[in-house]
Amino acid sequence: MAFLLAALLVWQGCLTTTSGLRQARELYTAGDYDQASEILQKAAAESPRNEEIKTLLFRAQLGSYLQHRQLARARRRDNDRAAALREYQRALAVFPGNRELQSEYDAYVNPKKAVAEKPQPTIVPPVQLRVRPDEKVSLSLRNTPITNIFKSLGRTFNVNFIFDKDFRDFLHSLEIENTGFYEILRVLCMVSSSQYRVLDPTTVIVYPDIFAKKKAFDLRGIKTFYLSDIKAEDARKLVQTVFRDEQLLIQEDPNLNALVIRGDFQSLADVERFLGRIDKGKSEVEVHIEILEINRTLISKLGADFASGTVGLAAGVLGEDGKVSSTMNVDELGGTNFFMTIPTVAMNFLESDSNNKILAKPNLRGLDGEEISFMVGDEVPIPETQFQAIAAGGINSSPVTTYRYRNVGVEIKVTPFVHQNNEVTLKTKLTINFISSGASSSFPTFGKREIENKIRLKEGETNIIGGLIRDDIRGSINGIPGLSKIPLLGKLFGRSDRDISQTDLIFSITPKVIRRTPVSAEDNQAIWSGGLQPASGLAPMEPGRDETEGEEPPASDQEEAPEASAGDRVTIDPAQAALPANSDAFFTVRIDAQAPLASLALRGSISGAGCEILEVNTDSLSAKGVKVLKNVSGNGFDLGLSLGDAGSPALAGAAIQVKAKFSAKGRCQFTVGGISAYDAKRNRVEIAGASCPITVE
Repeated sequence: MAFLLAALLVWQGCLTTTSGLRQARELYTAGDYDQASEILQKAAAESPRNEEIKTLLFRAQLGSYLQHRQLARARRRDNDRAAALREYQRALAVFPGNRELQSEYDAYVNPKKAVAEKPQPTIVPPVQLRVRPDEKVSLSLRNTPITNIFKSLGRTFNVNFIFDKDFRDFLHSLEIENTGFYEILRVLCMVSSSQYRVLDPTTVIVYPDIFAKKKAFDLRGIKTFYLSDIKAEDARKLVQTVFRDEQLLIQEDPNLNALVIRGDFQSLADVERFLGRIDKGKSEVEVHIEILEINRTLISKLGADFASGTVGLAAGVLGEDGKVSSTMNVDELGGTNFFMTIPTVAMNFLESDSNNKILAKPNLRGLDGEEISFMVGDEVPIPETQFQAIAAGGINSSPVTTYRYRNVGVEIKVTPFVHQNNEVTLKTKLTINFISSGASSSFPTFGKREIENKIRLKEGETNIIGGLIRDDIRGSINGIPGLSKIPLLGKLFGRSDRDISQTDLIFSITPKVIRRTPVSAEDNQAIWSGGLQPASGLAPMEPGRDETEGEEPPASDQEEAPEASAGDRVTIDPAQAALPANSDAFFTVRIDAQAPLASLALRGSISGAGCEILEVNTDSLSAKGVKVLKNVSGNGFDLGLSLGDAGSPALAGAAIQVKAKFSAKGRCQFTVGGISAYDAKRNRVEIAGASCPITVE
């Protein structure tokens, strides 16, 4: 009795597990990965050794993670911070050890901290001047020898200048106010066509900017750059092309995946920044592919089945008992009857349809720009016969047979290309190889169907490719010769068989981006060299200090700066917009600054497909005496405003009209940032930017 009770409990548990698996599969197919994961976790706890449950649980958890991560990024684009944080937390709850997603989440929660943790430059000059970068001076010298101007600058900052014997002296006038040491030094070097090198913390030598002197005085060093993602060979080609005029000596080390470069200080610093922007991991894509075979076999049997019987003929006289007498008199031929015996007739009509089936359902993961291949099928041996001589120098008369294997089945090749706008281009090649005839002979004939194309899909969008149809038709006729071929009536005297086999393959492809190449706002900025920084000298840097510290920082949306006051900001009217496609729209950008400003620069852009800025109207500013410098290009514009040295409150409430065109449906973002403002005393004024979400329907 106890045994029966235990068996009943086990049977009931098996039924419960089977029902849970069926429900989990239905939820997984419907895209409800969270509910499917919850059911499978309970099933895994009840059956910890069931590998099928573990596999399905992992796939459901992976689907849940990708779904919440995609929703988090979508909410970020919609500026819905609360929903984005909630989706990030749900994704991290599925895979809490995912460092990439954790870093993305931390950067979104605390963007200033993410900017502060940028990698610092590692190239520093061996000797640095004892000059404070934040110290400013004003100089006013007229018709003064250029060497005396250098010396006057040196006396102000306690720096000794010495000059090469070939340095050419000439008279020059200099008017400069509230400027740092290195800015003045660069101006003097540009005016005198010279360069400088720091000899010790208090001494600088100035020499003509010619090849012979640069070769003698330039500070050159050797730096090893260890690369993480890009190949050293590819990096060497890029550096040699981009820095062709810098006279760099480059050697690659394939074992360490590193570049060893010899060059001057400024060139090495530029190469370091350049490699930091191109040495990034490739995007990674997971391609979900389903290969569905629709095989329809129609077997039609229509006609008469005469089985194994024969046609018989009997003659005689019909008796009173209904039987035919085999005795026949010649004088009774007039009353003789003839009979024909026909076997049983079977009329058959049969149609059958075979069920559809999935040949393969692979999930392929690969890198951006790398080919992913998949093959399902068989290898068929093909005999190849060659005639060879039995002995050396003889006639080729001995046959030698070898076998070559050829793939028969379905072969898929996919090369993904990931774009920055959440789209993926797939270069696909779908090939079907099959045996069309001679399957049982030694010389088969192969058939082939192939599709090769390029498609561009959004992340998670599914594309279906079909039409690879193959038809096989076979027919036969059995029956009485002659009679079975009579139209219509021939079906009574014979049977016709017709087999139609039709196969169609349907491919569905869905790309999902697993990892993207990280591109920040700083990566989109240009790397400037030449006149902006000295060729062989630099301001002193403390450990961990940025090499551009002490100079005017470049305008950047990601720049870490003190928070602006409530009244110093830029506003966009309207704050959000919904527009029809193929339409123009006007936006008003207002500048609210409490303190009088001497200069202001800002940058605006519209992100999204099919967006273009047509015009930026600043007539209201020109009417107030503001000097305007603007540049409109594509979906962005740059604006520079100058109000004079005394400063002016003319910008308070000033309005700028921006006209834009939207030709494609989707979501866009109008952003005004990169704001750099200064008052009459050259003090930085922090002004907050603004953004406007736009929906194009």
